[in-house]
Amino acid sequence: MTTSNNNLFLIGMMGSWKSTVGCELSKVMDMELVDTDDAIEEINEMKMADIFKEFGEKRFREMEKAFFIEKAKKPGQIFSTGGGIVLEKQNRNVLQNNGICFFLDASPQILAQRIHNTDKRPLLADSENLENSLKTIWQDRSELYKNSAHHVIKTDELKPPEVLDEILKILGINIADH
Repeated sequence: MTTSNNNLFLIGMMGSWKSTVGCELSKVMDMELVDTDDAIEEINEMKMADIFKEFGEKRFREMEKAFFIEKAKKPGQIFSTGGGIVLEKQNRNVLQNNGICFFLDASPQILAQRIHNTDKRPLLADSENLENSLKTIWQDRSELYKNSAHHVIKTDELKPPEVLDEILKILGINIADH
């Protein structure tokens, strides 16, 4: 189903294991991993929380969009996207048209259990109730995730290696090979 000519996109909420699974997937597929949040931090020489503090979310989303659209022009990469990548229509077009997009779907309750460091997550930094904050973000984004994805993988009951196996199965790659 896929070759190195396609990009693979992992989308979903923070804590849905996009980076963890993306790292393993890049090893198995022998493809470059692009973690959009890490790349934006590197380009700006600032942590995500500082970018949000200094420039605001709107400016961050502009940086994210410019980086993502340009970087996704090159085929054969795996993208672990930031949770808000789907907020921009142009990003959703890239997700749908420049490769194969996997939505790693996890409920806000499970995400709240997985997320331990809110300092790295500006939208949760001042959260009094992590689960409620995640529910609010989920309500804003869930349809965008579903509409952007070619495949949805429910991750609530899965561990990262099982999510990886599901992706490889969908791609038609023999799991015994990795």
